[in-house]
Amino acid sequence: MKKLLIILALAVFAGNVVMAQTDETVYENVDTLPEYSGGLKEMYNYIGKNLKYPEAAIKATVTGKVIVKMIIEKDGSINQISFLKGIGFGCDEEVERIVKAMPKWSAGMKDGKAVRTAYVLPVMFAMDSKKTK
Repeated sequence: MKKLLIILALAVFAGNVVMAQTDETVYENVDTLPEYSGGLKEMYNYIGKNLKYPEAAIKATVTGKVIVKMIIEKDGSINQISFLKGIGFGCDEEVERIVKAMPKWSAGMKDGKAVRTAYVLPVMFAMDSKKTK
């Protein structure tokens, strides 16, 4: 049986205001970044426990990085999930599924106020080559 590894990397793009929706600015550059409840370690644990390598990707030996962009709202909820890079074979949908199921985050802060913040999360799908032979 193939042992599969799912590798998670985290990145937030720095920049200026990137978009506006319903008169509420979405920021990429904030004073305090949004944070998953419990911090990065807990987010890694959550993704590791909940992300499933799609069967179609296993059969096709698909590996690679899915890069998802999301808006962390002022109340910590996740909205406007989009993909900057996908790899198909069910991997993109799997990343979307687990992101939608995440508990609320702490909001990004700018000038002491909670703001809508763009957040980019890369998730790497990789197979353990030692176990797949």
